[in-house]
Amino acid sequence: MGRIWFTADQHFGHENIIDYCVRPFRSAAKMDNFIISKYREVVKEEDTVYFIGDLTIKGPQYHGYLEYIMGHLVGRKILILGNHDKFNPFTYMELGFQSVHTILDIGDYILVHDPAIATGLNDRKWLCGHVHTVFKMAKHGTVLNIGVDQWGFYPVSEEEVKMEFGKLGMI
Repeated sequence: MGRIWFTADQHFGHENIIDYCVRPFRSAAKMDNFIISKYREVVKEEDTVYFIGDLTIKGPQYHGYLEYIMGHLVGRKILILGNHDKFNPFTYMELGFQSVHTILDIGDYILVHDPAIATGLNDRKWLCGHVHTVFKMAKHGTVLNIGVDQWGFYPVSEEEVKMEFGKLGMI
């Protein structure tokens, strides 16, 4: 069995995210290729990757584009939908995701794109995206942003997640 990874907010194909998040790219194509290369540096075929939303801002008319992207992302992939994920959930599965969710409890963590939903359940550890550069850890150390803007455009390993929560005594 392989390793477990988490990632969010790639925004493949989204030109405006470059300025919005001050990403160091001249075009969405360069950004996309860089994010794919960082992903492929660490993720192996036997690994499981949880994508916690906003894979792409592109809609269903860009099916071929997303098919191209997915063809470069190895591993067993599970998607938690974000506010910009516009394809039908079954289409994501046809393109390579094993399952698609709006929120997912995987035991140690609850995965949800928008961290606003994490209020009121502070005895649990949450992994989110959505907030890009706003924070890495929030809500008294119970919510960790695993979006690419916080992690050098790499997916985040389960070991790294445990270390982040461990810094606050949350293991």
